[in-house]
Amino acid sequence: MSRASRSSKPFKISDSLSRQLNAYAQVACAAGVSMLALAGASEAEVVYTETHQATHIGIPLYIDLNHDGINDFLVRTNFYVGTSGTDVALSAWGARNADNLVAGRRFSGGSGYFFSAAYALHAGAQIGPKRDFSVTFPFMAEEHFDRAGNLYSDIGSWASKGEGVEDRYLGLKFVILGEVHYGWARVSVTLGHQRQFDDVSGTLTGYAYETVPDKPIIAGEITGPDVITVQPTALGELATGK
Repeated sequence: MSRASRSSKPFKISDSLSRQLNAYAQVACAAGVSMLALAGASEAEVVYTETHQATHIGIPLYIDLNHDGINDFLVRTNFYVGTSGTDVALSAWGARNADNLVAGRRFSGGSGYFFSAAYALHAGAQIGPKRDFSVTFPFMAEEHFDRAGNLYSDIGSWASKGEGVEDRYLGLKFVILGEVHYGWARVSVTLGHQRQFDDVSGTLTGYAYETVPDKPIIAGEITGPDVITVQPTALGELATGK
C-alpha cells in the first residue's frame, strides 16, 4: 500500500489515547515545549520506548508503558534466606492495579509443588486476548542454594538452565481508562551462581504498547508505518508536568 493511499485513510485513535494526547499537549503548551515531540503520536498504533535500565536488589524497576505518570508494571530482584536455603529470584507483575497482568502460567515443580512463572517470549510472538494471563505475581528466574551455599537448581524459563537469556519478552496486559491494552517489555536476564544480592538480574532495553484497545501486539516489532518511537522523557515528563 502506498503512502498516499495510507494518508487518505487517517487512523482513528481511541477515546482513551485521544484524552491522553490532549493532556500531554496541554502540559506541553503550558511549558512552552515544542509540539514536535508529539507529532505523529496520534497516527501511531504502537508506541515504542527505548530505554536501558538494570534491576537492583531492593529497588523495583518500574515500567510506565503509556507515559501517563502511573507505573503499570515492575520488575524486581529478591533475595530470600529460609530454613531450606537461599533463593535469589527475578519477578515481574502489575503495579498498583490488579488488572495489570504478565503473561504466564502455573508450572509443576514436582512432588505436588506448583509455581507461577512468566513466559520468556521470543520476538514475533503475538500478545493479545488469546495469551494466558491467568496468574499473578509470576517469577521469571530463580536460583536456589542449599544451607551450605551449594547451588542445586535454576528455575524458570528466563533462567534457561542457568545460562540466562538475551532479548526475551514479557507479555503485558494493562488497563487505560477502563480499556484493556496489550504490550511487551524486552528484558535480558543473567545469573551469577554466587548466592549474592543481584545474583539474578534483569536489564530492560525497551517496551511498547498497542494504543487500540483489545488489539494484539507483536513482541519486538519496533519499525513500520504504525510504530512511533519515543524517549522516556519525551512524553513522560510532559504528562507529569516535570
